[in-house]
Amino acid sequence: MGYRTNARATHGRPCLEIRDASTGAVRLLWQHPAATRNDPPEDPLARALLAEEALHSLFRELFLLTAKDRLLR
Repeated sequence: MGYRTNARATHGRPCLEIRDASTGAVRLLWQHPAATRNDPPEDPLARALLAEEALHSLFRELFLLTAKDRLLR
């Protein structure tokens, strides 16, 4: 199964969209979470933790997509 990827930044936030090449169905849609008003903007540790959690989420979703693709072969 082939995929088409679209990586972009929307309002300064990284986004990744992966579609099935044959059907055009969206297989993965990920966007880095936006900072909320409750997040302390000057706390670098909190920002770093949120960024790390977002990347972990992305890689978890990519792993699941890969596993699903291999199981369906």
